[in-house]
Amino acid sequence: MSEKSNQKNNFTFNWILQNKLAIGTCPIYKEDIYVLKKNNVKNVLGLCSEEEAKWHKDIANNFFCKRIILPDSNKNILPTNEEIKNAYTTLKELICKDITFIHCFAAIERSPLLCILLIMEEYNLEMEESLDYVKRVHKLTNPRNNQLLLIQNFNF
Repeated sequence: MSEKSNQKNNFTFNWILQNKLAIGTCPIYKEDIYVLKKNNVKNVLGLCSEEEAKWHKDIANNFFCKRIILPDSNKNILPTNEEIKNAYTTLKELICKDITFIHCFAAIERSPLLCILLIMEEYNLEMEESLDYVKRVHKLTNPRNNQLLLIQNFNF
């Protein structure tokens, strides 16, 4: 029986910054590793817990991996400023080292939020402009308004 059995692989991979930062869903299948490798990804930053989405067992053998757990809207709590800052700082450090893939469970809220923040800082854009850009390159992007308010006036 194949590793996927009867499940459909809905792995998503989109470039936020070409050959620098990509975003998508949790890499849980062997095929997902191939996509990451084909795109020369070296680092994987996960923003969800293992209980939400467990990486494929070979991820750590192929990439530098780090998990920083941020709550999503299903938890009915917002990440703290300190949690956002920690995740954001880690993302920037990884990008400086090599091509990085960021994900959360569905790539809808948490990982797009950090990408929006990065675009705001890197290109000195307003939050709305950054949100529009991330939505254009990653169609799944849909952070909640209260999550966006967290980063609107973020102090870099």
